[in-house]
Amino acid sequence: MRFPRTARHVAIGLAIAGVALFLTYRKIDTTEVSATLAESNWPLLLLVPVPLALSYVCRVVRWRILLTPMGTVSSRQAAGPLLAGFMINSLLPARAGEVVRALLLARKTGISRSSSLATVVLARLFDGLTLTGMALAALAFLWNQIQPEVRAGLIAAGGLYLSILAAFVLLRLRRRSAMRLLLWPFRRAGSHFRERLERALGSFADGLGVLQSGRELVQVIVASLGVWTLIVLSVTPVFYALRLPFLWYYPVLVIILAALGMLIPTPAGTGTIHAALAFALPVLTSLGTSESGLLALVFHLTQFLPIILVGIIAAVSEGVSTRDIERIERDGEGAELNDAR
Repeated sequence: MRFPRTARHVAIGLAIAGVALFLTYRKIDTTEVSATLAESNWPLLLLVPVPLALSYVCRVVRWRILLTPMGTVSSRQAAGPLLAGFMINSLLPARAGEVVRALLLARKTGISRSSSLATVVLARLFDGLTLTGMALAALAFLWNQIQPEVRAGLIAAGGLYLSILAAFVLLRLRRRSAMRLLLWPFRRAGSHFRERLERALGSFADGLGVLQSGRELVQVIVASLGVWTLIVLSVTPVFYALRLPFLWYYPVLVIILAALGMLIPTPAGTGTIHAALAFALPVLTSLGTSESGLLALVFHLTQFLPIILVGIIAAVSEGVSTRDIERIERDGEGAELNDAR
C-alpha cells in the first residue's frame, strides 16, 4: 500500500519528534518540575495571546506592503491565506504552507502565483535578517560564553540573508541581465520549459517591486521588527507564570533557540524545539535543566496551539483541502488549488 506523501512526511516528523522528546526528558527531575508547577501563577499565561496575535497583525500589514506594487490587497484578503499557511507550516515539515499562502492569495486577488510567492519569500527573508540581528544583539552579552563556531555561524547566516537580498535587488533592478544569468544553466533545455521558466522568473521579479521603494522598504523593516518584538514579548509571561529567573534577553534566546530547533523538520517543531531549549538554556542562562525543559513545554504549547487552531478555521474558510496540500507537496508552486467555494 502506498501512503500519500503528506502522510509519510508527518510520520517521519513524528518519529523524529518522539526520539527528540525522549532524549530531552528522560533525565528531567520530575520532583523539581512538580514543585515548579505547584508554585506557578497560571493566570499570567492569559497575557501570551495578546502580543502573539498582534505579531500576526504585523505580518498581515507587512505582507500588504510587500504586495503594494501589484495592487491594493485588503487585510481580510491577506489574513486568511497567511493564517492558513502558518498552520500548514506548523503541522507539515515541507514548508507547503508558503505555497498554499501564495496560491490562496492569487486565487482571491488575481495577482500571479509567482509574484505572490515572491512576496512570501521576501517576508521570510526579512524574518531571517531581523532574527539574526536580534540574535547578535542578545548574544553580545554572552559573547565570551559562545563558542567561536557559533559566533561565525551567526555572522555567516546574516551574510547569507544579505546576499539573497542583494540577489533579489539585482533581479528587480537589472531584470534582463539577472534573468540571463539565472537561465544560463538551462540553456540546453527545451524551448517550452525555458519559456515557462522565464515567465515565472519575470512574474517573480514583479513581486519584488517593494525593493525599489525606499519608503515601503522602511515600512517592511519596521513591520518585521514589530513582528519579532511582539513574539519576544509573548514569551515573557511564560517566565513569570512559572516563576523562573528572568533577564531581558532570556526571551530573545528562547526565540533564537526555537528557530534553530525548527531547522530539523517535525510537526510544529515538536521535540526539536524542546531539545534546543532544554540543552542550551542551562548553558546560556541561570535556568536549570528541569526549569528549561518545563519552559520548553509551556512555550511550545502557548506559541503553536493558537496558530494551529486559528489556522484550521482560516483554512476551512478558504476552502483548502488535504488533497490540495498533497498536490502542492507533490507538484510544488505549479500546483493549483481547487476552488471549493
